[in-house]
Amino acid sequence: MQQDLSFYAAAAALAVSALATIPAIVAHTRRIRKNARPAGEGNGYRDRDGEATPQSIAAFSNKWQKALILLWAGVGLGCQTAFSLVLNASPLHSRWLLLQSWLTTTSWGLLLVQAIAIAANRDSVRVYYQGMSLSGSSLLVGGALLVQLNGVAPAWWSAAEKPALVLCTASAIAAAGLVVASLSLPRRPDVFYNSRLVDRMLTVSAYRRLTFAWASALMSVATEKGDLELTDLPGLNHQMRPTDQSAQWKAVKAKTSVIKSLLKIYAWRIFKQWTTAMANTAVSYLPWWITLRLLESLEARKPGDPIGPRLWLLLVWLGMAKLASALLESWLFWTMVSDLYVPIRSQLAAVIFEKAMRRKNVKSTSKSQEKKGDTNAAEQNDTAQPSQPSQGEGGGDTSKEGDDNESDNTTGQKSRQAVINLVGVDAKRVSNFSLYQYMFPTSILQLVISMWFLVYLLGWIPIALGILSVVLTIPINTVFSKVLFNTDNRLMKLRDAKLALVNEALQGIRQVKFSALELQWEKRILDLRQKELTTLWEYFRANVVLNGCWTAAPIVLSLTSLGSYAWLHGDLAASVAFVSIGILNTLDFAISAMPQLIRFGIDCWVSVKRIEAYLDGPELKPTRNYSDRPDICLEHASLAWPKQQQQQQQQQDRFTLRDVNLTFPPGELSVISGKTGSGKSLLLAAVLGEADLLSGSIHVPAPPGLDERHDDKAHPGNWVLPAAIAYVGQVPWIENGTLRDNVLFGMPFDEARYAQTLAACALNKDLEALPDGDRTELGVNGVNLSGGQKWRVTVARAVYSRAGILVLDDIFSAVDAHVSRHILDHCIDGPLCKGRTRILVTHHVALVEKHAKLIIELADGCATYYSGDDNAQLQDRKFLERIKSIEQQQPVPEESADVADDAPLKRQNSKVAKKFVEDEAHAKGSVKPRIYGVYIKDSGGWIYWGSLLLMFLLFQACSIAQPWVIRLWTGELETSSIFIEARPRLPFYSIQQTLVPNGHHGRLEAELSSGHAGGRGTLFWLSIYAAVCFAGVALGLIRFLVLFLATYRASKALYEKILFAVLRAPLRWTDTVPVGRILNRFTADFDAIDGNVAHMGGWFMVTLLNAVGICVASLFVSPLMAPVAALCLGYCAWVGKVYLVAARPAKRLESTAKSPIFDFFGSSLTGLTTIRAFDRALPCTRTMYAKIEEYSMCSMNLYLFNRWVGWNMSVAGIVFTVVVTVFVLVQAGVDAALAGFVLSFTMQFSDTVLMVVRAYAAVELEMNAVERVVEYSEIETEDFGGAKAPAAWPTQGRLEVNDLVVGYAPHLPPVLKGITFQVDPAERIGVVGRTGAGKSSLTLALFRFLEPRSGSIYVDGLDVAKVSLLDLRSRLAIIPQDPVLFSGTIRSNLDPFDDHSDAELHDSLQRVHLVSDSESGAESSTTNAEGTATTAVTRPRNINIFRDLSSPISEGGHNLSQGQRQLLCLARAIVSRPKIMVLDEATSAVDMGTDALIQRSIRDEFVGSTLIVIAHRLSTIADFDRILVLGDGEVMQYGTPKELWDTEGSIFRSMCEESGEKEKLKKVILGEEALRDE
Repeated sequence: MQQDLSFYAAAAALAVSALATIPAIVAHTRRIRKNARPAGEGNGYRDRDGEATPQSIAAFSNKWQKALILLWAGVGLGCQTAFSLVLNASPLHSRWLLLQSWLTTTSWGLLLVQAIAIAANRDSVRVYYQGMSLSGSSLLVGGALLVQLNGVAPAWWSAAEKPALVLCTASAIAAAGLVVASLSLPRRPDVFYNSRLVDRMLTVSAYRRLTFAWASALMSVATEKGDLELTDLPGLNHQMRPTDQSAQWKAVKAKTSVIKSLLKIYAWRIFKQWTTAMANTAVSYLPWWITLRLLESLEARKPGDPIGPRLWLLLVWLGMAKLASALLESWLFWTMVSDLYVPIRSQLAAVIFEKAMRRKNVKSTSKSQEKKGDTNAAEQNDTAQPSQPSQGEGGGDTSKEGDDNESDNTTGQKSRQAVINLVGVDAKRVSNFSLYQYMFPTSILQLVISMWFLVYLLGWIPIALGILSVVLTIPINTVFSKVLFNTDNRLMKLRDAKLALVNEALQGIRQVKFSALELQWEKRILDLRQKELTTLWEYFRANVVLNGCWTAAPIVLSLTSLGSYAWLHGDLAASVAFVSIGILNTLDFAISAMPQLIRFGIDCWVSVKRIEAYLDGPELKPTRNYSDRPDICLEHASLAWPKQQQQQQQQQDRFTLRDVNLTFPPGELSVISGKTGSGKSLLLAAVLGEADLLSGSIHVPAPPGLDERHDDKAHPGNWVLPAAIAYVGQVPWIENGTLRDNVLFGMPFDEARYAQTLAACALNKDLEALPDGDRTELGVNGVNLSGGQKWRVTVARAVYSRAGILVLDDIFSAVDAHVSRHILDHCIDGPLCKGRTRILVTHHVALVEKHAKLIIELADGCATYYSGDDNAQLQDRKFLERIKSIEQQQPVPEESADVADDAPLKRQNSKVAKKFVEDEAHAKGSVKPRIYGVYIKDSGGWIYWGSLLLMFLLFQACSIAQPWVIRLWTGELETSSIFIEARPRLPFYSIQQTLVPNGHHGRLEAELSSGHAGGRGTLFWLSIYAAVCFAGVALGLIRFLVLFLATYRASKALYEKILFAVLRAPLRWTDTVPVGRILNRFTADFDAIDGNVAHMGGWFMVTLLNAVGICVASLFVSPLMAPVAALCLGYCAWVGKVYLVAARPAKRLESTAKSPIFDFFGSSLTGLTTIRAFDRALPCTRTMYAKIEEYSMCSMNLYLFNRWVGWNMSVAGIVFTVVVTVFVLVQAGVDAALAGFVLSFTMQFSDTVLMVVRAYAAVELEMNAVERVVEYSEIETEDFGGAKAPAAWPTQGRLEVNDLVVGYAPHLPPVLKGITFQVDPAERIGVVGRTGAGKSSLTLALFRFLEPRSGSIYVDGLDVAKVSLLDLRSRLAIIPQDPVLFSGTIRSNLDPFDDHSDAELHDSLQRVHLVSDSESGAESSTTNAEGTATTAVTRPRNINIFRDLSSPISEGGHNLSQGQRQLLCLARAIVSRPKIMVLDEATSAVDMGTDALIQRSIRDEFVGSTLIVIAHRLSTIADFDRILVLGDGEVMQYGTPKELWDTEGSIFRSMCEESGEKEKLKKVILGEEALRDE
């Protein structure tokens, strides 16, 4: 049998060597014939990953590896030839043995041929693969030699054949050397991509690749620096770059499902993973098989017998089997990440973002969703656009970028947060499943091999009984698995709801603080958090039961199997017992993993379907026809906001512009006007292609493609592209970047044009005020700019662009009158815009009338227009005057005053500009002990954790006691009379093996009743074993419960602290910290705290005690094992230290690299309309690619470090196991029972020590989440202390400001410089001033968002600095320029605490003219294409949602127009009726006719209240009691409007004269006309 095996092994080695030699010979022959240099030689090296530099080529060499290959091949051939000749000269050997030796000699000859071919080849990549082939052949030859040695060594050891034995051994050693040398060939020189070194995985030799040695370079950098930065990380190879992955996806994704596309792309990688996993599974059983043979040999060995060569060969096989298993397992885990996990995650993220850039923007909601009322913004839909309020029609202006949120409804359209969750949650779930899907086939293979092995050891009956006992636990598992699954679903829903609520609070934090609603929002969030924690506790309890079942299952299995075996056979050999327990544990893992795998599979399937629904969702279909005509034309176009295709039948619910016939003259200014909610932004959306075209057609010039623009070659002569489009939305969209970057928006920098643009948009003076000029970093959405500055920056972006068509939505609403005049004269009608088609939405028709070629009015869902070139101009004068009367404006004078000179822009100095939004900081080094102290204190305290440690110690004692009981049991049997000699094992397939041998019944009965041979009997030992095992189960359950309780306590306490701090943080902190960064703490970090931190701490204690237990067990063999154990542990500690030094910063980099992806995704979704209008979707996609690539780089290197430490720990474990086995073999007095006890522990050494390091690293990395949460929990908060204000304060509304000096930060100059003024009770004060004068800073100081450096503010005699913030802010009221609404209903936004009746709320809506008492007439006036007025047929009405208080409001109120949001906020203020009210541009986005009505309502409703109104429209405050004029943070003028008008050189008067309303304002101020009479 042994001879046959040796022969077959030699023949197989020869066959493989021959097959591997043929390609080498062919390639070498071709190269000689062609006499050509290898590709790339002499010209550098380049492949798809990158290009080598001259330096890297010079540093590359494989000469010494080739020399070693030739040396080992020659030595091996010589030794093997000598061995064959020695055998041939001896007549004692069989012909089979001679044949085997000459077959192996031939194989060595072929290996030498391959070595010569490698040495002659100069193509490094081909040499690398030839070396891989040679190593495989050498490995087989070496294996054949070992098989041969295994057969002949026992006989030759004692005979006179030692020379042959030495030669055969030398040949085997040469084969091993040749394997190592062949695997040491490097593949290529270092390559670079975009000047970044590409990861060396495909650069280094196969040996360094298999042992993860290429990680050492980066780990050395981490050790030297004590930290890592993104710039230190190598780049990805081409297969992992999002650009290539996106192209790969497009190549396979054509009307196929996501799962099929993934399978097409990754089928080969999955096949390789499965093959490696199956091989690893099979090899992992070899150490147990060898251990069985060792223990059997020890059982059969008599005292004094020498150690034969077979035992030493078994020791060699044990080491090789462990090494092969470690190598396969390490490479399996690495390929799981590098081939599947990271590529799938990044690929899905890339394609989801690409889809977002193409998706249709849905603005409507279904009927079923409208009935939900107060729902979460992430789960509700946008309502139909409301109408022009005064006529009760349904309409709305919602085309702004700020409203580009998508809703998560039944049709599959996603809200912005839900879309981001596809990347953050669903893509991660799919990639997570890719990590573990290989366990499906391996679990089946494990089941088959384990059953075979156990049947071989124990027989059918014990195994059947054991499996039956485990099956009995299935009902409990099933019940609590369902409980766990359902609880997990509820937990996920609660977390989604909580996330949306926290997100909404952070988005509206200014309104929360202005209204002193911190306590209410804190209670609302904590109530939801408590529901989550309650559900989490239910989840923990179900988990404890399941953990109990999983812990008890292997114990019950081993008890039943071993007990029945012992009862049937009357003995329990150590070889059977310890090997069976090891196999049973493996089998239990295979069985217990399946439910978790199925759950992962279900989660993956759900996420795949969600991603698929999004990717298959409707895209923005072309609604515009491209033509060669230069004008934009709408012909009989009926337009509506986009809806899902499934909702198209609900036309009656849609706001629609019907039968629009317009032609926008090319190169001219066209003006669109209309009352609030009339559909102005919808018309612009149609021009941009963002609206649904129900009928008719839209014609626009054909824009150039990105590849045709050649922006990098643009110059003043070809700058403007006539068909390109630029867009300014109703809500300014600003990226987090410098002001210059926002203006350039990807265009090349032209200094002259840039300076002209800034001057035309009146930005030069703003730049002088900004700390770093145009290098000043702007926060997300421009939070560090005033409203007017944000507008002008976005206008500058459009003007600077190369677009020949400018689409501008209401750009004058947030700027002063004189600035409006300047922008009109120098920008809109200035040289930069001359010849460009300008389509402008505005309420300031009189301002732009003389410059406009076309004026359009929208009303009642249709459009009428006035054209300056029309023959019917005179008869249409009435139409034009009607528009101007609606807008409450008079013609403006010809002259205008400049607000900024055209001087060249001052160059900024070269100093580094200060960052407004600082890069997210991450701690360096290990987590500080203080953080551990905070967590321990919040989770129960030191005594609590001390008692938990005691439970872990007792549990570990039980874990050691279990095999010790088996050792005593088998040791007693071994010394009894029953164990005179080893019992022969019958074939495993024979059922007779499990039957009780004849004559055993009486003996077993005697054993069970009184023991055997003076022993205690099987029943006694089973009882002891069962008691110890179930004591361990009980301690394990208690341990889990106590650990979960610690998690619950810590999660609750930490969440309350961070929520308290964030809600009460200073306003500047919330402005400078991106919301995504804060949400990362509330989501990802608390996911870790809720489920991982305490669990990882427990895991660390378990693994640490296991490692100590293994070392203690090894001492039972010999005290000499102590230094060996110390050396191995010392090496492992050093490896772990090196790993942690690199892994800590890598994990922190991964955490910080994730936030920019979500921030950029959210920002891009917010500004999607702007991005698409500027045709910047592709550059934005490339930016997202770069961020995804950085995140993938961090993940890859983190997992690389993980594999490096895993491999090195495995090697240490193998050495320890082999050394312990050597001591077992050579130490006298070590019987099979003690050997089995020790080996059962040492077999786990490598895994356990690795788990210790991983667990410690996991604790540190998870504690990073606690560290980040504690960081935000300890931020400086506002001081909510102070005196309690009287219950009725303020009673009069008197305001006194004395010498007030305030600044935004201690290091910044003051923004208010000693201002002093007084406001009497019930006065109406208008605050005016140019941008940056300090108007909004005054309101912030009044509400104490800016604390005074000196001076004071008194309200009704109380110093506001001494009044508690809660009282101060709750007693005053403000309506900010950027109105904030919260998700819910109209009612919940008007009256969040249900203090008022429906009648009062309806009344407030009527007073702000959001609803009217009756519907307007059905007929409306239209104008045909020739300009003739006609009477239209009765048209369907658009629905006004404000008539129903239960109408849903989306997050931020983004389903309403900007003007409607302002009016709803005003209605909310009317309901509360505060004594002091501040209005900061509260009606800037409202048409002037409605504004006049609103001002009359304010005068009527706030009689007895003090009003402070900041306004750019001077007509709004012209009849106020007094006017406060601010300039550069100082009071320039203060008095009645008449006093300021009559003052010589008055700033206020000059503002009135520049406003375009001079005559009207003069009449109002001098008392000749009152606005209330209009």
